Amino acid sequence: MRISVTILSLILCCQLFAGRKDTTALKKAYWIARYQSVSFPLKKIQITSTFGTRRDPFTKEKAYHSGLDLQANYENVYSMFDGIVETIGSNSRSGNFIVMRYGEYTVGYCHLSRRYVNEGDSVYAGDAIGVSGCTGRATGPHLHLSCRKEGKARDPHDLLLYIKQVREQCLEALGVRERPAEPISCTDFISRYAAMAMDHQRRYGIPASVTLAQMALESDWGNSDLAVKGNNFFGIKATRKWIADGKPYSLHDDEKKNEKFCNYDAVEESMEHHSKLLTSSHYKKYCSYSPTDYHRWLKGLIRAGYASANNYVATCEKIIKQYKLYRYDEEANRL
Repeated sequence: MRISVTILSLILCCQLFAGRKDTTALKKAYWIARYQSVSFPLKKIQITSTFGTRRDPFTKEKAYHSGLDLQANYENVYSMFDGIVETIGSNSRSGNFIVMRYGEYTVGYCHLSRRYVNEGDSVYAGDAIGVSGCTGRATGPHLHLSCRKEGKARDPHDLLLYIKQVREQCLEALGVRERPAEPISCTDFISRYAAMAMDHQRRYGIPASVTLAQMALESDWGNSDLAVKGNNFFGIKATRKWIADGKPYSLHDDEKKNEKFCNYDAVEESMEHHSKLLTSSHYKKYCSYSPTDYHRWLKGLIRAGYASANNYVATCEKIIKQYKLYRYDEEANRL
């Protein structure tokens, strides 16, 4: 029988209030229960298409993607939190789907080949609710996640990050040394953020290749401490105004010890801040080039004082050429 985190919290508070000292086992039980209160929807998470504007795989036209696509080849799909099955159904677009109610959130699991649950069922985090598939409007087997909070569409990636953070917190509290996760591969990194980079090219005129190369370099392909904990993929430092406005930041050693760096709720916020920075009046003087001319853009950034490293342009261009990121500039320019 599983006991909820809320009940364990109440018991723990009562024991602490009563001054009892036998709380070690109860604290351990609390962190175990909290760890079990969240679950990734698949055993392995690999994002194949992000939330927001993208090129539709069927029409090849610019279109809004209302969720997040995860690589999944007919494998079990797990409930991300404790919740209730609100709706099950099937249509030509989502195929077989399940909508789970998690408090003020609803999460849709789409393109399923099989469903294990029925409407009204209570489900724990980590319970298998179905099997991924290729039903509905899909180019191949995968899991499409959609998310709404109080009826408004949200990026499901935020929930994945929350689950990751909760599990890390629990393992630390339990003193468990988890086997280090494999770093995000370079190709996974590119596939995860290419669509967003192209969207920023269309909106701001910044070459998608430059955005991706800077992200990769500044964040160590998404594996740096600043990227993992603060969603800061460009090494953007917190200004006095940022701090005065009460926005989050964290301390990291860079040119000096304990420098303040901006923290964001999601990677998209980091990208948005970066794009607005590069299209500010200061950078416009140096970076008014075609979005397919990544070399001049990089040279312009150096002239504008973006980076001090002598090999910054060469390093970014090496990433662009090695992974042929210039293809995303051309594709975004056609849309």
